[in-house]
Amino acid sequence: MQTTQIVFPERNKVTLESTTLPPLGPYDVLVRTEVSGISAGTELTNLLGDMERQSFPKYPGYSNVGIVEQVGEEVTDFAVGDRVLSNGKHASHHIVNRATGGNGAPQTLLRVPDGVDPADATFTTLGAVAMHGIRKAEPKLGQSAAVVGQGVVGQLLCQLLRLNGVHPVIGIDVFPVRLEMGAQSGTHVLVNGADEDVVQRVMEETHGAGVTYGFDATRSGTAIRTLMDIAAQSGKILLVGSIPRIVEIPLFDPLQTKELTIIGVLQPRSPMVAHAYYPWTQERNRFEILDLLARRALKVDHLITHRMAPEQAPETYDMIARGGSDWLGIVFEW
Repeated sequence: MQTTQIVFPERNKVTLESTTLPPLGPYDVLVRTEVSGISAGTELTNLLGDMERQSFPKYPGYSNVGIVEQVGEEVTDFAVGDRVLSNGKHASHHIVNRATGGNGAPQTLLRVPDGVDPADATFTTLGAVAMHGIRKAEPKLGQSAAVVGQGVVGQLLCQLLRLNGVHPVIGIDVFPVRLEMGAQSGTHVLVNGADEDVVQRVMEETHGAGVTYGFDATRSGTAIRTLMDIAAQSGKILLVGSIPRIVEIPLFDPLQTKELTIIGVLQPRSPMVAHAYYPWTQERNRFEILDLLARRALKVDHLITHRMAPEQAPETYDMIARGGSDWLGIVFEW
């Protein structure tokens, strides 16, 4: 079986390549991709080589929805014709192995519920990123939150915070198109950081208390000081975005004076195998996002601004690298 896939062969270069998949093993599932979603922050960081110890080539993508075309003889829980979500790359075909791996779990494969559009389902993986951030925050009814960065993860964070009873949920960005989409997402308060005094506005919206939770859903590294300034006493600041930066922060005021907690959030660190005291595995978080989509409790269709062909990958990543003023959710249609 031949597959066509997107590759970053070297820093800041994007191409397509064809390769032959290995023969299907007894626990393998062959998936023909319908749609794959771009994780803009992570993929741009990989393309630019911003993280230490990066090597090339890189094969981007981990939000893949497609149709099962073949299953190995030991696979009994999936059948040909199933529409499934996986961590597959941006590729026309890929193989998912359902044997238990060294981490105690098989590779992720979930059925997409009937009625959920394939493109919408690609948001599940980034939804799980946001969900992991919510789990780390442990929000409670009536508390408040601000999310800096209204990209896809930021938009999903705002929706999930609302579903947890958080009020107000304040979305902050500098791009009007993203704030407009935030309004469609149902975010309570939207603040344009380019036009408004963010600290003043947040304090007005929280009656001077500041926010219980502040989420950084950017890759810039500049938002953490703002989040410290708008945090409530004993507030939590959660770093959810891919931030390949070194930043300086004041240790006494406001970190110590407000007794703030700064929490790093990295979705791959959520467990693969459930524990009696922590059942929220990566796969279960994805299942919960698919369920929210199926129940129409989570809305993502308005977040798709571009549907691209794989052959348009170079110009797609060029657009992402220029900044977020004219795009949000991007999918490749195979």
